[in-house]
Order: sequence, then structure tokens, then C-alpha cells
Amino acid sequence: MGILTTAQFMLFSLVFMRMSGFILLNPVLGRRNIPMVAKGGMIMVLSFLIYSFMEGAAMEVNLPIEYAVLLLKEFAIGYVLGFVMQLFEFVVTFAGSLIDYQMGLAMSSIYDPQSGGQVALSGQLFQIFTMLLFFAVDGHLALMKILVTSAQVVPFGEVVFTPALAGGILDIFCQCVVLAVKLAFPFIAMEFLTEIGVGILMKMIPQINVFVVNIQVKILVGLIMLTFLFSPVTNYLENLNINMINTLQGVLKMF
Repeated sequence: MGILTTAQFMLFSLVFMRMSGFILLNPVLGRRNIPMVAKGGMIMVLSFLIYSFMEGAAMEVNLPIEYAVLLLKEFAIGYVLGFVMQLFEFVVTFAGSLIDYQMGLAMSSIYDPQSGGQVALSGQLFQIFTMLLFFAVDGHLALMKILVTSAQVVPFGEVVFTPALAGGILDIFCQCVVLAVKLAFPFIAMEFLTEIGVGILMKMIPQINVFVVNIQVKILVGLIMLTFLFSPVTNYLENLNINMINTLQGVLKMF
């Protein structure tokens, strides 16, 4: 690529900032258990890769404050894309929390190094499974394509934040909440029917210790549901990954 001129270096720095914002908040490529050296190398490789497609393009910035604002804007657009991916990860973790609450496992949470907090057992299971499906359906390649085409959809140095973007992010959040409830609904419905059945059984046989039986039955029913709904849940999570990729493409068009 040779020695970069000042104008070319400015353009490369904008590319670097966009990639930095995208990787650092990315729930797949920017996980906390990935060393910072690996993240930095990934950012550099992506920056050089995308800059190589720009055929020696360059840009001139006269004022330092203008250059700083451009850098912040590029970092922000990458950060927004990463945040949208975080929202779709929220779908599986929130659904897992709803499922575990109905199964009586709300207190059996485990530590998640990505979020730095406690997550439900089912949420962690869905999260790992979703990530495996993400790579199985070539989601990482789709992400690379989005990053490359982002230079055409939103040229570097021309990022504009509009009210439509804030409204779009809010709509995506609402959609993710609905998707989470849809994922957890079969389990919630079955656990609700189980509680009704246990209540009827308690009325018929008052000698039964409902507090002991109810918890065991709900956990057993939940595990059976997880087993029998494995295939439908797989299809749902595959569609969730595809929906995430399409949403990222739509978010780019909001700038």
C-alpha cells in the first residue's frame, strides 16, 4: 500500500474508528474473554481490508476540531451497529430469564463474563447455542460484507445522525422484546397449565405437599419441553440470526 499521505492517513483513521466501535461492543467478536491484543489485531486487519477496497481514496480536513468530531461520529456508527447486535443477544437472555422464572430456577443464575453479571441457566444455554448457529449459517461472513458495504452506504466522513435513527433503535428494542416473549411463550404456557394441574391435584388430594411437588414437576416439565422443542427452537434462533443481519443492513440506511 506504500506510505500514506496525510489525507490518506486521515481516511484510514476514520475507517479504524468505525471498526473499533463495531468490534468493542460486538457480542460475538468483542467478547470480554477475548484478549485485547486479539481484538486490536482484528480491528487493524478489518481496517486495512476495508481501506484496500477504497482504491487510494483520501480526504482533507482543515480544522482539528472537525477531525475530532469526524472520528467520534465514525466510532459512534460502529458502536450503534454493535449495540443492535447486543439487543438481539438480549432476546435469548431475556427469554431464558422468563423460562427459568416459570421453572422455579430464577435463583439458579450463573456468571456471564460477557455482561459481567448473573444470567439465567436457560439464557446462557440459548446464548451459546445462538452463537454456534451464528457461525454455522455464515453470520460472520455476512458481518464482514456489511462492514465492507458500509463504506458505500455511509461514506466515511459523511455520517449524519437523524431523529429517525433514534426512533429506529427504539423500534428494534420493542421488536426484540416481542421476539423474546415469543421464544419463551411455549414454555410459559406449559408451566402455567402445569400449575393449574397441580392446583387441581391438591384439591383432589389435600395430603400432597404442593410446595415440594410443584417445584419438582415444573422443573421436570421444563426440561421435557426443552428436549421436545429443540428443533423448533433451532429454527427460531436461525431466523433470529438472519433477522439480525437484515436489521443491521437497515440501520445503516438510517444514517
